[in-house]
Amino acid sequence: MDERVDCVKIQWIEFENLKTGLKIERINFNKDITLLVGLSGVGKTQILNAVEYSLGLALSKSAVLRPYRAGIGLLIDGDEYEWFYEIGKTSEYELTINGEEKYRYLFERLECNGKKIFERNDEEVSMIGYSKVPQPKKDESLILQYSEDENVEALISGIRKLYSVEMELEIRGGIASESFGRLKTKIADVLGDKEDVEFKRFSHLPAACKLYVAKRYYPDLYIKIFEAVKELFMEIEDIDVEEDSAMEMYLLSIRIYGKKLLQRDISNGMLKTIYYIVELFTMAEDSLVLIDEFENGLGVNCIDLLSELMLSERDDLQFIITSHHPKIINAIDKNRWRIIDRDVDVVKNSSSADYGIGNSQHDAYFNLINRWEFEGKIS
Repeated sequence: MDERVDCVKIQWIEFENLKTGLKIERINFNKDITLLVGLSGVGKTQILNAVEYSLGLALSKSAVLRPYRAGIGLLIDGDEYEWFYEIGKTSEYELTINGEEKYRYLFERLECNGKKIFERNDEEVSMIGYSKVPQPKKDESLILQYSEDENVEALISGIRKLYSVEMELEIRGGIASESFGRLKTKIADVLGDKEDVEFKRFSHLPAACKLYVAKRYYPDLYIKIFEAVKELFMEIEDIDVEEDSAMEMYLLSIRIYGKKLLQRDISNGMLKTIYYIVELFTMAEDSLVLIDEFENGLGVNCIDLLSELMLSERDDLQFIITSHHPKIINAIDKNRWRIIDRDVDVVKNSSSADYGIGNSQHDAYFNLINRWEFEGKIS
């Protein structure tokens, strides 16, 4: 049984794509929000991808192996874990059944508070507490293979709880009526006549499903969601998830001035904002939230409120986000920035202080732009 984990955060990552030569220097993350600031093409998205890929390797037996070298640091209930891995070719000529190059783990090491838990390379494998270790699977992390070992159990439980959420919302998709019907039955079975079922049982569901559950079974949570939406869109009188019988799908709906609108008739900006708000209030505790170009599709007023919600409503969540928008950059304290630059194939990062940004938050964005202009990076 997995060990119970109360708090988990990602502390840092370093990453190298051995095929393309792209290298991301070690970047440290804040426990609450880290804003990746930089010009287009410098590597901000690659940082998010590196985080998501590395966490996926530790959780999924079906993860596709790529020729990468990486290290990642995690803080789990006060213990510092550092995991390093390198994936490469199995042989010069070996291919998969699809004719693609085949990869395996060439190196892997896990440490906890500076003490080695396991290590493997081409010649040998060592594991704390074992005098001899059977030859492990070469295409699967030792974290997965020893997930029930007492020295690894807390780590994998922590990564599962962290649950990287990439907020790239499919706001136009619906849920087939048949699938939603089965889901409603399962929800009713879980809840029954019980009054002590915590909402976190449903936090893994799509946003529309969570809104449906909140409205019907968790009225206090629904009121919080609705009030946050109402603060932005005063004209909205109700939010729900309802069936479009013609399309045989369940869709998000709103009521404005007594008229019901299904999501196909709602603007992208409003719809995306509602989905963000639902997610912010319903995500599992200690989730890691990755958002690439946070401002995409949002109005100015939406940006302000959502930035405030991220900073104030859920202090258990950890956000790593990218943005070019001055309102977002100004809204997030410069001490939470990591300024991303690129030198050919090397992605570098600096704090605002290291980058020479002044003490005033009000002037921070303009100081950043002025420096880029001075260096000829923008015109």
